[in-house]
Amino acid sequence: MAATVRATGILPVLCGASAGHLWSRQLYLNSFPTASILALKTVPSNGSLSSPGTRDSRHLISLTRALQTQCCISSPSNLMGQQYRFYSFFTKLTADELWRGALAESGAGTRKGRGKRTKKKKRKDLNRGQIIGEGRCGFLWPGLNVPLMRNGAVQTIAQRSKEEQEKVEADMVRQREEWEWKRKMKVKRERGWSGNTWGGVSLGPPDPGPSGETYDDFDTRILEVRNVFNMTAKEGRKRSVRVLVAVGNGRGAAGFAIGKATERADAFRKAKNKAVHCLHYVERYEDHTIYHDISLTFKRTHIKMKKQPRGYGLRCHRAIITICRLIGIKDMYAKVSGSVNMLNLTRGLFHGLSRQETHQQLADKKSLHVVEFREECGPLPIVVASPKGALREDPEPEEEVPDIKLDWEEVKAAQGMKRSVWSSLKRAAT
Repeated sequence: MAATVRATGILPVLCGASAGHLWSRQLYLNSFPTASILALKTVPSNGSLSSPGTRDSRHLISLTRALQTQCCISSPSNLMGQQYRFYSFFTKLTADELWRGALAESGAGTRKGRGKRTKKKKRKDLNRGQIIGEGRCGFLWPGLNVPLMRNGAVQTIAQRSKEEQEKVEADMVRQREEWEWKRKMKVKRERGWSGNTWGGVSLGPPDPGPSGETYDDFDTRILEVRNVFNMTAKEGRKRSVRVLVAVGNGRGAAGFAIGKATERADAFRKAKNKAVHCLHYVERYEDHTIYHDISLTFKRTHIKMKKQPRGYGLRCHRAIITICRLIGIKDMYAKVSGSVNMLNLTRGLFHGLSRQETHQQLADKKSLHVVEFREECGPLPIVVASPKGALREDPEPEEEVPDIKLDWEEVKAAQGMKRSVWSSLKRAAT
């Protein structure tokens, strides 16, 4: 006789033995290894139906006894394994091919820019929330969906009741709906300047270099994300993403770069890895502020930066605040007037900070002592730097003194003439 065994996770085995009549016994094992459902179908080898069998729940021992009593294996050479897979129209396409068809990511219309500019659909992770071992039958597999040990003993495979299985499925559906509609809360470090823009969001340190060097002490911040469109003859309106980022280690080393790519994630990666190779070193006075006031004009962007004492903080444009924190500047005042183009603002800021003179450089250049007047010291000057060479005996000529244009708003504030914006506010009569 010949017996064919098909079971979940087990290859079919053909057993042959000499007998007067050849019979085919087919055993179906739906679950393994306990609580098994065994179905026996007795069919004559010539194709005529003898008598249909009935399905009955038995243990694995029943299957072993049936194989031992009704299958006589003459030699190991008679054993043959056959791979058993379910294959149909629904399983011949990969997940990537199905998603491309559902989202219309391919085709001549997409390549040439045809069709309406509808909202782009996104792929969903269908594996999210799936637990290995969970199914519609409600089996409990130790080590997968239930703990392996319980009360010091290894658990056996069991099955939930119908009511418990319905409750588990209802909870899973409810959790998936909550994941779809629940707003993801971000920590302050990931939020950026506002919740609806990419500005100020941290990308983490740049990727390690080809020689194994790491940049764990650097941080990357997004300054601007813009969608750029280019009209081509073949593809029509071609979209790309331009990203401006800044990197820094908080100890004076910082830089910025631009990354362009079709996908936003690729543009982020290109920009942060490029910025770490374009670093500037910015001198800081006592590691908290700039050495002197800076006034610069870059194209149509005007920036005025002022040195401030400890504890003043950063009172500047939000992009300047982000860059100053990456550099390590903690106290500074800056005012931006004119164009606020993000790229020109960033380039102008680095241009001004990298060209400032330290007190020692100024003392060597003028051959004079550099002194500082502080409000708490009154008219008493504090020497902050002295020339390394010979001291100059004659004073500095008037033509070498830089002509600094005073800001009228600052003059009014210094003389107490500046009015508050709330001074003209009238209280409503009660």
